[in-house]
Parts: sequence; C-alpha cells; structure tokens
Amino acid sequence: MYISNECGSIKFKLEDLLKKKQLSKNKLSLESNVRFDTIQRMCKGNLSRIDLDIICRLCKYLNCQIEDIIEYSKLTK
Repeated sequence: MYISNECGSIKFKLEDLLKKKQLSKNKLSLESNVRFDTIQRMCKGNLSRIDLDIICRLCKYLNCQIEDIIEYSKLTK
C-alpha cells in the first residue's frame, strides 16, 4: 500500500513480507506484542504516524531491516 504527498511516497511492504515468511497477522501480533489493528493498518497503509518502538519490535521478530517493511521514494519531476 502506498501513501503519497508533496514530499514523496511511502510503500508499506509488511503484508508482502508476512506472505513471504508464511506468517499470519494474528501470530505476528501475539508474538511481537504489537496490537493487531496496528499491524492491519500498516498492511493497508492506513497510518499517519509510525511508532519507532513498533518498527523495532517488528524488525526484531521478523529478523529484517526497516527497508523490508517500509520503502520511501522521492518525487520525480
């Protein structure tokens, strides 16, 4: 899911990563101590702010880097 504005765009890649690792959102929520609705919003791109503690917990549990979950692209003119 993408979020775009005048600064660029953010692509949330959590849902793709979960499919690749064959993990459910529910299992991720339970085992990483991140609320299910937060994971759901991140998968759908329905966020306006991101808690860095949550990103750290997800990266630790999924054994990944931030760029595996979130990707920034600047605007091309």
